[in-house]
Amino acid sequence: MTAPLLAEGSMCLRPLDARDEDLYLRLHASAQTMRHVSAVVDADTARSRFSAACRMTQSPDPAYWMWAVSMTDPADDAGIALLMADGTSAEIGMLLLPEWQGRGLGTCAVRTLTDYGFNTLGVARVESRQGAHNVGWERLMERSGFQRVEEAMVRPDWLRWRRERG
Repeated sequence: MTAPLLAEGSMCLRPLDARDEDLYLRLHASAQTMRHVSAVVDADTARSRFSAACRMTQSPDPAYWMWAVSMTDPADDAGIALLMADGTSAEIGMLLLPEWQGRGLGTCAVRTLTDYGFNTLGVARVESRQGAHNVGWERLMERSGFQRVEEAMVRPDWLRWRRERG
């Protein structure tokens, strides 16, 4: 099994492939998109990371799968989503282009990834990390049934969220 196509309504999570390079570069070059994640990277670094992400997404091991987040109506690429699973737990993350933020697409993608982790991969919990000042992601996690985990993070400016199966 490799990363599957996942869809809900007009939102589609399509396994990352070569046609998504421009989207990946655009996301990682945007200070607005990266402000809560990490520093903007140069094009060569982003291309190298993109190639690695595509290779891992084609792996049968869900340790690191990435999808292009797309809308089917209207047809448009909106961002990328990530799921890293280790058998008992999964971590999810997402980058959306600024014009797609705050429009419900993130909620749909988080629900789809969480359901996939629980129902297909059989993990016991799904987690996510965020920059402490990312209010949009915090609200999304709360709406999606995640609980804030009050334990020390490696980076003190990050928060951790967890949702248990059940």
